[in-house]
Amino acid sequence: MMPTEILVSLIAALFSIMNPIGFVGIFVAMTAHRTRAETKRIAWTCALASAITLLIVTWGGAHVMHFFGITVYSLGAAGGIILLLIALHMLTNKHHHKHSPEELDDAKSRPSVAVVPFAIPIVAGPAAMVTVLVASENYPSLMSRVEISIVVIGLAVFCGFLFSFAAPIAKWLGESGTGVVTRVMGLILAAIAMGMLTDGLKGLLPGLAG
Repeated sequence: MMPTEILVSLIAALFSIMNPIGFVGIFVAMTAHRTRAETKRIAWTCALASAITLLIVTWGGAHVMHFFGITVYSLGAAGGIILLLIALHMLTNKHHHKHSPEELDDAKSRPSVAVVPFAIPIVAGPAAMVTVLVASENYPSLMSRVEISIVVIGLAVFCGFLFSFAAPIAKWLGESGTGVVTRVMGLILAAIAMGMLTDGLKGLLPGLAG
């Protein structure tokens, strides 16, 4: 089983990356022309797609790493850099790391935005995949992966619930409220990213550990 502090850190990292509260406004923008029933269906389809994506990474990502000869230390260092860049964007309340304006415009014209681009790459994007993959590689036991899976499913369900009520939540939070949440999540993510980067560098360059 995973140590409690590591499990809490994983939950905090994934919550910050998936940022369901911060992305409520984006969800509203993408589904503005949809009916209430369509919006709920998109919300829960997005949650399901996000959960399936991260569960596949949890249970099968290690095989891809081993095939390409990627070590957990190099992945941790690279993941730390990716998370730090995303955290810096979040601290300035920018979402360009998740989508471009062109992608947002294209999404509005699609029959459904649940899987692409909302589940992938916005909610369960590369940063979330790397975070889950590093955790599953550091703690490869069956029980640890079950714990990671429970965290993934729980956060996906929370995302689905929030996105189902995206319009009233966005109205209540307003732009300033959403910005505050995003910045707080960015600060937490930056701290976690530095820890991941430091651990990865210590593994790659043992001399750094003293």
